[in-house]
Amino acid sequence: EISTRDWSSDVCSSDLASDLEHAEVFSWGRALRHHPRFQPAGTNVNFIAVQDDHRLLIRTYERGVEDETLACGTGSIASALVAASRSLAASPVEVVTRSGEVLTIYFQQNDGDKKGQFSEVYLEGDAKVVYEGELWDETLTR
Repeated sequence: EISTRDWSSDVCSSDLASDLEHAEVFSWGRALRHHPRFQPAGTNVNFIAVQDDHRLLIRTYERGVEDETLACGTGSIASALVAASRSLAASPVEVVTRSGEVLTIYFQQNDGDKKGQFSEVYLEGDAKVVYEGELWDETLTR
């Protein structure tokens, strides 16, 4: 089970939601990524616009990369579940990433005592080999 109770989320202003294309993802993402609340590890920051209850647009500032990335599977899942917990989305949710790739998130939303909790969470999208490498045998020994 996944619970959204431990996630930080905030509904963005309607200006940002209506113009996600021009959102200042780098500067806002960097500031939030380094906010004291998320230290010492920091956090990824996702900006979303709800198109309808089965489609979101997303832009992600990713820690480690320290910039906007073209897609983030975990960020897409988190965004779909947070939107669903706020009654803004329902399974399945298509998440359109910065690259234009569409990731589809499937989930069961629990009701009653477990409201805000999810199960049977699946991510569907293309998988592509973008790099191949070789490890020598001595790399694999301790």
